[in-house]
Amino acid sequence: MIPDEFWLILKSQPGVGVLIVDEDGVVRFCNEQAKEIYYGHDFNPVGMTIEQIEGPEFAAERMPVIRKVIESGEPVILRHVRGGKNTEALIWPMQKIEGRKAQVMAITRQLLDAEVADKQYECIDSKLVDLGPLDVLTRREVEVLALVGHGMPLKAIAAQLGVAQRTVERYRTDIARKLNINSIAEAARLVQIAGLDASDALLPRLHRWRAIE
Repeated sequence: MIPDEFWLILKSQPGVGVLIVDEDGVVRFCNEQAKEIYYGHDFNPVGMTIEQIEGPEFAAERMPVIRKVIESGEPVILRHVRGGKNTEALIWPMQKIEGRKAQVMAITRQLLDAEVADKQYECIDSKLVDLGPLDVLTRREVEVLALVGHGMPLKAIAAQLGVAQRTVERYRTDIARKLNINSIAEAARLVQIAGLDASDALLPRLHRWRAIE
């Protein structure tokens, strides 16, 4: 059973996405905000499986989490970069009803990286990354963007990456051109919105809406 306070949040917070998925990975419900967070438009995933929507790699990571929540009855927080934004989903077990497949509710919001997940629940960080508009960057450019965005000087970035400072400057110029940004402050804002860390550059990328466009 979902506590009353969660229903209040869902009713009063327009920025909260709600997705209901059953034990087989079939989406049973998706509100408008969840459509925007997960798909970026009015695509309706209801009746489709996670694998059909997102692909096998995504499903291989998500389905064990869903089944773990169903079997244990314990909520889990899943954190990931979705569409270039820092995204947190509370995967909550729904009350089991005889004759119906077990289901979970994903209560999703996008937040700034300064916010901290609720420590009362286990928190799992996704090993996949959906960079959204940042997907135009190469792996090295994502590393440089993250380090610049976190305030690291170019000389220190060069030392950490094992390249010349002028090489880092070239990366920074290419990043600014590709993302149409003009200042370090703008870069820092993009990094904050995505909750981006340099290690995210090494994660396998998901290309948003590939399966449904």
